Amino acid sequence: MIKDNLNIAYDLSGNLLLTIPKSYIQNADQDTLLQSVERLLKSAKKKVTSRSNWQGDSAADIVGIGESGVTNGSVDHDSVLYGPE
Repeated sequence: MIKDNLNIAYDLSGNLLLTIPKSYIQNADQDTLLQSVERLLKSAKKKVTSRSNWQGDSAADIVGIGESGVTNGSVDHDSVLYGPE
């Protein structure tokens, strides 16, 4: 019952965001709440670790299609894109 009302999401950096309604924290039995959170986290971990390849990922269609002469793009990312300061 509690598990269905908890919410898991991810921010833009991939960090897990867990939302537990305040009323549940105030009213639920602590052991039940902790067990629900544990089950939810295990489920989220399975989803993250089960993606061992790019299958089904829409980003796979565009990864590697571009070419450039830049060999150190991550080091000089801003200067390559925006020019020298």
